[in-house]
Amino acid sequence: MDALEGKTAVVTGAGSGIGRGIALALAGHGVHVVVADVNQDTAEAVAEEVRATGRRSLAVAADVSDLAQVEALADRAYAEFGSVEILANNAGVSMRPYRASWDTSYEDYQWVIGVNLWGVIHGHHAFVPRMRETPGPKHIVNTSSMSSMRDAAGLAAYTASKGAVDHYSLAAAEELATQNIGLTLLFPGFVRTDISKSEQLRPADQQSESRHVKPYSDYLGQGGNEGNWSGAPAMAADDPMLVPLDPIDAGSMVVRAIRENRRFCVTHPTPAELMRTRTELMIGGYEPLGQSNAVLNDVRP
Repeated sequence: MDALEGKTAVVTGAGSGIGRGIALALAGHGVHVVVADVNQDTAEAVAEEVRATGRRSLAVAADVSDLAQVEALADRAYAEFGSVEILANNAGVSMRPYRASWDTSYEDYQWVIGVNLWGVIHGHHAFVPRMRETPGPKHIVNTSSMSSMRDAAGLAAYTASKGAVDHYSLAAAEELATQNIGLTLLFPGFVRTDISKSEQLRPADQQSESRHVKPYSDYLGQGGNEGNWSGAPAMAADDPMLVPLDPIDAGSMVVRAIRENRRFCVTHPTPAELMRTRTELMIGGYEPLGQSNAVLNDVRP
């Protein structure tokens, strides 16, 4: 999808951070942008930035965890622009403090998975049928996280949601390729965003409850197993994934991935050794049926 001039994009979570970076990078390449965010004021501020580039823009308040709101977003985008060639399902949330899986409430899981995973699914549900009906190439960007590549203790809800986005997107990408729709899976590392302040978007009663949760770090050094199952070391201060990246630069990376129809867009060096170790452990975990039967025969009377 090399020619972007005059196309229309919808970007969720575009009121700040990576979403804003994607919106402005696309506008810089001549794309009109629908700026969607749960916060109408921040969405409108970014829409003004897009208009300042000479492109048209529409700000829409939308909670992507609610299918009806995402369908309404699609209605407004198509009513205003007639077609949508690019969809960036970028909205995402995380929780602070980090918390152990057993201290993560049902409401925590509902909220994080509702935005991070269902937000992506809702985007596909609301937009893909209409994208298929209009001629020409289209492209979808789904935002995951490099945390899904790691054993991120204290982030069970977040990494579960992002890991699910990975596999959903890879399956959808194979299907969409038959419909002239490309898909890029975005893996951001440390990008300067406000995701650590996501709790402010939760209902007030849940914010209070979350503030009193025991931080996962309090469990460390209490006699438990402080390692992780892959044997990989904790992230060092000089880990290249921790080098901060400006959201505008992340947006530029996404635009290049769209133009080149790349399946993956990764903002930082991948944790290759950890991924190799994980794969080797998985391969080594296979036990042929014959060996299993031999063990059973040894214990049978």
